[in-house]
Amino acid sequence: MFRVAVEIGRAIRYELLSTLGTLLTVFLAMSLPGALWIMSNNLSRVEHELKTGLTVDVFLIDEPSAGEVVNMQSELMAMGGVIEARYLSRQDALYKMRETFGLEMIRGIDENPLPASFVLRLDESLLESYRSAGPGAADSLVARISALPGVEDVVFSGEMLNSLNRIINSVEILAIAIGILVAFSAIFIVANTVRIAISDRRKAVEIMQLVGATRSYILTPFVSLGGLMGLLGATLATLFLWLSTNFISRRLVTVFFLDTYEITAFILMGLLLGMVGALLTTNRFLKI
Repeated sequence: MFRVAVEIGRAIRYELLSTLGTLLTVFLAMSLPGALWIMSNNLSRVEHELKTGLTVDVFLIDEPSAGEVVNMQSELMAMGGVIEARYLSRQDALYKMRETFGLEMIRGIDENPLPASFVLRLDESLLESYRSAGPGAADSLVARISALPGVEDVVFSGEMLNSLNRIINSVEILAIAIGILVAFSAIFIVANTVRIAISDRRKAVEIMQLVGATRSYILTPFVSLGGLMGLLGATLATLFLWLSTNFISRRLVTVFFLDTYEITAFILMGLLLGMVGALLTTNRFLKI
């Protein structure tokens, strides 16, 4: 173990610029798919929340009086499929926006731009019909609500769910494609760094072969160097992504970071890519 550490230290000391370049490349290569992974997880979280409680948001032209609120609630509840009609005043809507997106989002707004609205909770049978047979029944309900006086717009969260599902699929496909490209680029960069280390130690390797050193004894420092490059690059990428998500959560909107097992898998992936790159290089340039 001590010998491996000495060999890695020697390689880093004599090829410092190459090593730093490799670390930077692996860091950048791991950061992009990591960011897409976090994005996909957060979009999936939103999708799950929408699926568990599809609602209809009814936005009003003007803020109604207390009597008008009661009358409109009665009209909405009389429609088939509506089991709850919760009124949100303009002030309530602004408070909800602040709770969701943070104070920074509404700072500097002189006048409340949000309309009053009703949030409708739908009957489970209607939701099941939407999930299984499509938007027919929901579209009929939306059309009837839109015809009510004082209604400016009606938004059914099921429509957002469909759009969100398409976005998630696109992000996942993009993440896979970029991940494959990143894997090859990281392997190539690490392999190049290890190749330089091998060239620097070629005489020592030949001497070890002459005195009967085993294959694993000779290869271990080089494979360890490649694994270390991948491990450090992935760790730096993880730290950068964690700091970025914290910054965005404080300043803009809450973003959830990777779970512990996902962080572990992400870092181990960097380690694996580094070791694969080193193995490919040692097998090619070391005839053992």
